[in-house]
Amino acid sequence: MKKLWKLISKDLWVFLLDILAVNAAYILALLVRFYINFQIRPTGAEYFEDFWHFVPFYTVIVIAVFAAFGLYGGMWRYAGINDMNRIILANFCTAVVHIVGTALFVKRMPITYYVIGALLQFLFVTLIRFGYRILLVEKRNAASRRTPAIPSMVIGAGETARKAIHHLEETPFRAVVAVDEKSAGKTMDGIPVKSDFASALSSVRAVFIADPNLSSVNKNEIKEQCDEAGIELWDYTGYLSNLGGRIPVSGLLELACGKVTIRINGKETEYANGEEAIRSIKDRYDIKCIENMKIELVKPGYNAYVGYEAWAEQHKEQTGEDVSFF
Repeated sequence: MKKLWKLISKDLWVFLLDILAVNAAYILALLVRFYINFQIRPTGAEYFEDFWHFVPFYTVIVIAVFAAFGLYGGMWRYAGINDMNRIILANFCTAVVHIVGTALFVKRMPITYYVIGALLQFLFVTLIRFGYRILLVEKRNAASRRTPAIPSMVIGAGETARKAIHHLEETPFRAVVAVDEKSAGKTMDGIPVKSDFASALSSVRAVFIADPNLSSVNKNEIKEQCDEAGIELWDYTGYLSNLGGRIPVSGLLELACGKVTIRINGKETEYANGEEAIRSIKDRYDIKCIENMKIELVKPGYNAYVGYEAWAEQHKEQTGEDVSFF
């Protein structure tokens, strides 16, 4: 009981709303079944009386089942698919409890009552937990609509691209088009997917590579076209697809200044700079070791918004509007 109360106390408002929701769901189910012409049918009054006898026991059982499935003490602003799966299973179990409990200890209720009540309970419980996240998302979207956004392109249409699109929602950039030959003509998170990179480039101000299978040759071609068009290019494949993994070669070489020596299978090759080294590497590699390092460090956030500020300057020159980033 102490453990149960500790879980409930963390989400007291959710606990109280659950009590209202699970009972309101079946009350509405009875009203749908027996409320006709602005009055409750005589047979319905008996079912209402039986329902109130069962309510205290059902409420306690529901709270215990929800706690067992981890529906209390969660961070609901980050509610996701795993939370939804637990909600579905918990509501299925309580629906079975309701059917068996009323049939054995009170009275068998109409089938429509069980079906409508279970569906309404699931809907209410889901809204209670996902409602807060929905409000936060809408608040964020409303704020973003008031701020000029940088139209951007995401290269790729897989899981990494989806993560990149969601990540960009937290920045001044907004994905307006994705490029992927295999998925051309479809949409991803409401964003059109095209096959022609060159034609889509004219409608954006920044490009984000989010295809971990993109070859170095293709990346270099994209970089050249972006340089010619004066468009910012960001590579998110290492940032979003290698969390907790080994360091990607390109991620380090992009920051290298001066000469770089690469050793592959015991053979060393010297390059004028990191960019030249990246262009020469045709296959995918992980970094095994680094020798004779000389690293310049800056404080967190020191140069995090270089790209944003560059765009802000250009935006001000063209429109006269100031853009502030938080």
